[in-house]
Amino acid sequence: MSAAAARRPLRDFFVRRREVWQLTWRARLLLLVFIVAIGIALARSVGGFLAVNEPVNGEYLAVEGWMPAFAYRRAAELYRSRGYLKVIAVGAVPDSEVSNGTPREFAAVGSLVAAGIPESAIVQAMGGQVHQDRTFHSALNVRKWLRSEGIESARIDVLTLGAHARRSRLMFAAALGPQVQVGVIAVPDPRFDLAHWWRTSEGVRSVIGETIAYVYARLFFDPTDLGCPQGGC
Repeated sequence: MSAAAARRPLRDFFVRRREVWQLTWRARLLLLVFIVAIGIALARSVGGFLAVNEPVNGEYLAVEGWMPAFAYRRAAELYRSRGYLKVIAVGAVPDSEVSNGTPREFAAVGSLVAAGIPESAIVQAMGGQVHQDRTFHSALNVRKWLRSEGIESARIDVLTLGAHARRSRLMFAAALGPQVQVGVIAVPDPRFDLAHWWRTSEGVRSVIGETIAYVYARLFFDPTDLGCPQGGC
């Protein structure tokens, strides 16, 4: 060992000093302002992102069964104006099993008839009641109906409420497979302004809840966990 190394403090063998560049308080403030601005821009746009309107002008209109009455009236308007062959009532259990006190999501057919759609134009795509991944299971029921009718390829527009639209399209596309084109129609929710959703408790619950659900569906949901191969069940 050299004499210089022998005179070096033991600390210098394990620690060395480096010059580090740091942001000034002005730069930190500017970065904070930038982050806040990005956050505000995302908050303003997330409602419109979730409430996507991209129909494929399909032969069939699939209507989710958990919505308020005004959504079914919109479904009736679309049935009359766009010439759908059938309106597919999507729900968890058949109407014949509905009893007093059952949530309205299980009575889609009655709501569609009350809105003015002929009962002869409505088909039920129902199955057993589920408590998890309900949108995906609803889409599976539509898949089963298509197969029972011998329909291998089709175009389907899914009608749902506001911010639920993007996740509904994602789940229906995953369940129905590439042979079925899936579009989506988002019925505006008059209970809050989607462009300023944070101003009401209803808007906050809807948009934040659907944002979390969509992120889960996009990043973590795997149809193969439910026995569905790639390309649809």
